[in-house]
Amino acid sequence: MLFDQIERAETRIKRENESTFSYMNLSTRAPLTAAREVLEQWFAAYPDSGKADLRARFRSPIDSQFKSAFWELYLHELFLRLGFRLEPHPDIEGSSNHPDFLVKAGDDPKFYLEAVVAGLPSMQDAGADARLAVVIDLINEMEIPEWFLQVEYRGSPETPPPVKELRQELEHWLPSLDIKAIDAALKAQAWDDVPKFEWQRNGLSLTFTPSPKTPKAAASPESQPIGVLMGEGGFLTTDEDIRRAIKTKSKKYGRLALPLVVAVNVISDHCDDIDINNALFGTEQIVVTLNADGVGPERAERRRDGVWFGPKGARNDIVSAVLVGNNVEIYNCADDGKTPLLIHNPYSPRLLALEYPLPESIPDDATQTMKRKDGRHARDFLRLPDPWPSVYD
Repeated sequence: MLFDQIERAETRIKRENESTFSYMNLSTRAPLTAAREVLEQWFAAYPDSGKADLRARFRSPIDSQFKSAFWELYLHELFLRLGFRLEPHPDIEGSSNHPDFLVKAGDDPKFYLEAVVAGLPSMQDAGADARLAVVIDLINEMEIPEWFLQVEYRGSPETPPPVKELRQELEHWLPSLDIKAIDAALKAQAWDDVPKFEWQRNGLSLTFTPSPKTPKAAASPESQPIGVLMGEGGFLTTDEDIRRAIKTKSKKYGRLALPLVVAVNVISDHCDDIDINNALFGTEQIVVTLNADGVGPERAERRRDGVWFGPKGARNDIVSAVLVGNNVEIYNCADDGKTPLLIHNPYSPRLLALEYPLPESIPDDATQTMKRKDGRHARDFLRLPDPWPSVYD
């Protein structure tokens, strides 16, 4: 089984520096219990030949491994319920690499399916995130019944910060605050009158701003000290994340006897059709022509940096289609907007031909555009209680 058969007693919320699997495995909270039951059903239907590998990655303390394993489990369940049969890690003639699945309709092989998660942090970023998570957990474990803390962070901790020192300094600073004066300043929106505490170590800068807790929040056992956590704003690279993920999979094989579908689960705060089309067909840009009188007419076109269209024209045509999911998780996979979209490659010599009831984007030769074909929702096929999530804390 995926999860341990143990007596569970944990009712707390997840710590920052805790793997997703560990929390799911230990918590007795109702949503986690329901999720475990569904995932065990999906895993029971997974082919025996691939269970050991999937289980090991699903139970990994590294969240990127967990997310990848979940995505493969989700895809297997979805295509199984669509009427297909999936064989994990089939052999490919002339290659030592193995796609994630060979997908069959009955005994008829249809296509290879590769699963990938886009937008996962690099090993360096993941290490910095883990060190920051230790700091956040330290603060949230402090007994601070009077205050919520807004915490702004900048930079990345290059080495583990001295968290005991931070705790001591916060314990010295917080009792010195005047709760009535701060409450009055906040109500008057006199932000400059609200004291702040700044702390810098090892490449990490933290700024703490206090606000009084309400009596109800102060009495709640789940009322953590950190009320708001704010990081540095950065540029979204969703299109580049998708592009990089697909390219990685498209380079693993030579010519295949069957179409190749790359299924991408995009882990990002924002992913829409613009991001997806920029990744596949090239980044949108406005070209302005200069003439003798000044600026001339503008025209919209795409830069030649797409997965499927580059400087020399069509490329990576081994990928017959891409299946894109938008941050699909066990808790949200029944939500609107979480059904993966199948996008066919108009330049591929191996067209993907199959009965497919979910939404698709299909090339229209007459208009030289991609046309959206509506379809059913993934929740109509996944084995989920209705409604899902079926229970809440």
